[in-house]
Amino acid sequence: MASGTTAINAWVSLDSSYGAEIISQLGYDSVTIDAQHGMFGRDTIVKLLQAVSTGPATPMVRPSSLDFAEIGWLLDAGAYGIIAPSTDTPALAQELVDACFYPPFGRRSFGPSRGLLYGGGDYVEHVRDVIMPWAMIESKQALENLDAILATPGLFGVYVGPNDLALDLGLPAGGPIQGAVADLALDIAERAHQAGLVAGIFCANGVEAARWANAGFDLVTPGNDVSLLRAAGGERIAQARNRAAQDESHGGY
Repeated sequence: MASGTTAINAWVSLDSSYGAEIISQLGYDSVTIDAQHGMFGRDTIVKLLQAVSTGPATPMVRPSSLDFAEIGWLLDAGAYGIIAPSTDTPALAQELVDACFYPPFGRRSFGPSRGLLYGGGDYVEHVRDVIMPWAMIESKQALENLDAILATPGLFGVYVGPNDLALDLGLPAGGPIQGAVADLALDIAERAHQAGLVAGIFCANGVEAARWANAGFDLVTPGNDVSLLRAAGGERIAQARNRAAQDESHGGY
């Protein structure tokens, strides 16, 4: 993002440090651990972050909620980005920023643990340069408060959650980002850029991620590890069955 190109972000929902390690080595720019909908508990998050640290990808986490203590702990555990769900008001955006930074810029408690180990001895002095607070925009209320949210000092960017946004607007969730949600996503990114912030978005797959990268988003997530496994598994099954059918029609080997 700093170089003006779109970052590709992985999304981990499975309880597998080995899987997270593989993903971190694939070439993603960042890997986000999903503590909100991921199938694991708090103890697993440290193992997943350790696995991500074996590769070059930047470690990020979506917390289970916009909880001050949880965000501080996730940063202590080694997260460099926080994608906070349901950041619906400027007060919540300020709470997010306060949770990410030490005084006088925030209210984060000292105890960097893995953050210090991973970030080096000068981690505390440079924390404002490396920690990325992202406010998720995924409700009608967040849209109504968008300009005030974007004006929050210390906020790094906004991240569009298209499925929850669709549900909150009374629209179908899942599938391609289209219609009113697509129009809103473009508007969110444009307004974020006008405010000097970056914009990210969760996508169904790589094709959709490319579309939103071309539309100007600074970070795109081409689905999570579950959808990646399903798509790859389904493709291999189809290939194997097609080959088997072809072999049978030709009398086998």
